Amino acid sequence: MRDTHSDAFASDAIRSSWRRCERAYKLSRDAGRPILRLQSSEVAPRLEALIEQIGGRHGIFKNLARLAKEAGHCLVMTDIDGILVRLDGTGADKDWNGIAIGSVWDERVAGTNGVSMALAESRAFTVDGKDHFYSKLQPFSCSAVPLRDANNEIIGVVSLSSIDHGNPTDGLFARQLLGAAASRLQSTLFERDFKDATIVSLAVPGRRELLKGAELVAVDEAGRVLGATSAAHSVAGLASHMDLTGCQFDEVFGTGLDNIDRVPGRVMSVRRDKGPLLDLWVRAPIGTQKPFPGLQRDAKKPMSRRLPPSLEDLCFGSPVMSAICQRAQESQDHGIPLLIEGETGTGKSALIDALLNDKHDVVTLDCAALSDTQEDLSYLRSLIEQARISARLGDAEVQPKALVFDNVGEMPDFAQVEVKRLLDELEQGFGPDDAALTLITTARSPIRQAVDAGTFRDDLYYRLSGLRLTLPPLRAREQPMQLATAMAGQIAGQDVDITDEARQAITAYHWPGNLRELRNTLRQALLQGDGRRISELDLALAQPPFAAPRTSKTMAIFNEEAMIVDALHGARWNISKAARNLGIGRATIHRKMKVYGISRPG
Repeated sequence: MRDTHSDAFASDAIRSSWRRCERAYKLSRDAGRPILRLQSSEVAPRLEALIEQIGGRHGIFKNLARLAKEAGHCLVMTDIDGILVRLDGTGADKDWNGIAIGSVWDERVAGTNGVSMALAESRAFTVDGKDHFYSKLQPFSCSAVPLRDANNEIIGVVSLSSIDHGNPTDGLFARQLLGAAASRLQSTLFERDFKDATIVSLAVPGRRELLKGAELVAVDEAGRVLGATSAAHSVAGLASHMDLTGCQFDEVFGTGLDNIDRVPGRVMSVRRDKGPLLDLWVRAPIGTQKPFPGLQRDAKKPMSRRLPPSLEDLCFGSPVMSAICQRAQESQDHGIPLLIEGETGTGKSALIDALLNDKHDVVTLDCAALSDTQEDLSYLRSLIEQARISARLGDAEVQPKALVFDNVGEMPDFAQVEVKRLLDELEQGFGPDDAALTLITTARSPIRQAVDAGTFRDDLYYRLSGLRLTLPPLRAREQPMQLATAMAGQIAGQDVDITDEARQAITAYHWPGNLRELRNTLRQALLQGDGRRISELDLALAQPPFAAPRTSKTMAIFNEEAMIVDALHGARWNISKAARNLGIGRATIHRKMKVYGISRPG
């Protein structure tokens, strides 16, 4: 997808650069040898200085260089002055179409080019062939991204040069790829320089890019923000680093680190004023850091979200489900594509979350929402390219990537073609233990039916279903009450007493909405009661009538007002006794009496 605002900004910047080249620097567009080159003796100390600044992290760019060479591109690194100090992806002669070690890309010498524009604008930048000032550079396209240290100071530029084929998406992809490498480098330097602070990750839920990781914020023991990576302020909806660095963490995000520690897994979703919803999590256990006295004092209570359930949580009361989870884990460990089928609400998303937990950067694409538009096609192709690169760039330093195609049976034809191309390449290029990309698909009904109907490609089906699992509906679980009891306790945060009548109703009901319906019903039942006990009445009040058929032992629909009045009469208006007889809390019956205007007869 094109960013028209960004395109306009780039065009203005290019025009300004050309004016400087013509008027201030007096450069000639048809110069025979436009690019100056320093001697190796002059380059060596610059290379050493840059290596020291990046902490010797050459490995971050190793795979990038290999990919550049395979594609016939040139990957270069320059220092802060635009001097080329490292060149990869070329041949033994260490030269690529006139680009060589020591090349000077300062705008005053080399005219308008990708490196000089990235330095001048302090942002990722692509200069297409027609936008280069010197005519000899116009056959080439150059995308460049600034390299930043832990304090967000620019220390150099990494760039990718290629033959300009006139495809604007090439520049977008190059910027994404280089941006991921630059972000990875800064995160590594940030964690090194702020190793004595608590580091919090920020991410926007529902991410759409595989190559972009979370932003980092360092916080001292007094709750003050010491620093942040380059895009942390924009992710948080702030205008600049000045709005983040030096401020109190709880004032910026509406919660203190101690509050994150109280959420299972230390993951919390918060919204700052009118800003975006953010996921916050602490990179290292808070228990290993110094205490933060008073951090959460007077802090607004954030909207919190629990971590996805573990695999064990999904298996309560079902040996069949336990076996399914075990097979899914083995598939994920060995990089085998996993296809998960099952009715709505059977736990497909929960299983994926439990498998990946917080160990993967995950992008989920709802195939049912894709339409045959240029926007969706461009996004899908961009995502496929990111997946292809992610699979080939994986290393021990980087959080592994996962791509989830939800409702894959409803994937339109154009998307099936693109996904098959990706899977063909992954299948040919990697062994089962080599792929750094986890691929998982889900479907609400068996894909085989869509294949037989001719709406889904059979060759794509067989590639997606390295392992095919079908999750059982809740009505087929061997011991549904074990799951219901565990789920109620998880929702309440404590053990919950479920009456015998409520147990019979839960066991008898066929649960067309499966786990999702059960969870919602239990949550509402706990709200109806006192939060520690669930009665048949609580279930009846929580569960609206369904048109779907039910067994004879179903959750009945009561006349609530009449039932409360009968219970009060039967207990001779002893409210505590009436509440016990109904299996609800005393506070609940008082609330219901107020709602229905029930009062003790005079």
